Amino acid sequence: TTARAPPSLTTPMSPPGGDPPPSSSLDWSRPGAFTEVFVRSERFKFNAAHFVAFKGFRERLHGHNYTVSTRLIGPTSRADGYVVDFGEIKKVVREVCAALNERFLCPVLSDVLEISEQDDVVSIRCEDGAAFAFPAADCAMLPIVHSTAEELGGLLWRRIIDGFGVDRLRARRVDALEVSVAEAPMQEARYCRRIEDYVPGIEASSSGAASSDRETATGLPPAPPRSSETTT
Repeated sequence: TTARAPPSLTTPMSPPGGDPPPSSSLDWSRPGAFTEVFVRSERFKFNAAHFVAFKGFRERLHGHNYTVSTRLIGPTSRADGYVVDFGEIKKVVREVCAALNERFLCPVLSDVLEISEQDDVVSIRCEDGAAFAFPAADCAMLPIVHSTAEELGGLLWRRIIDGFGVDRLRARRVDALEVSVAEAPMQEARYCRRIEDYVPGIEASSSGAASSDRETATGLPPAPPRSSETTT
């Protein structure tokens, strides 16, 4: 029998085949069956400053109280009944968030920002002539082009896999991971990708940021300026 493709990570999943049978006969580990695990926690958060810049536009420096959630999809293990233990997921995501907490999110692959570091100071010169200087210890130097929620989602996708160890996820036959990054309530970006797409050591590729601008990286034109009402 040909195994079916896993259901969408963005759609709540029902037990395979409709209503589950009595627990004594329940077998979600059969071929073609997938389980979705969703984890959100009050501790999946980081407070950070940033500004989005692309050719002809720069936001003012501001900050957000970011929150993160995750979905994993794969078969339920016969051995322990898990896709992945909730406790493991929580530990990894908290550590990833902590590395960004109370930092300036610096997109080091930007094609419109001149970024340099000397004597423990990160200096940034912008296309419009504005200049910033931050203590290096207060910066998260990120391999992305723009510090948008969309590209942060891709970056966190990779870092969460790194935190687990891709071999462990593959051993548990986890098929895909979705990471949601929210700047404010009801305002989030979701990045979803199969674990098989993970390539060790190419962090920027997970965010679609290997190219020099948003249009080339995503096939979309530069986004319009975001309203200041969305900042927190």
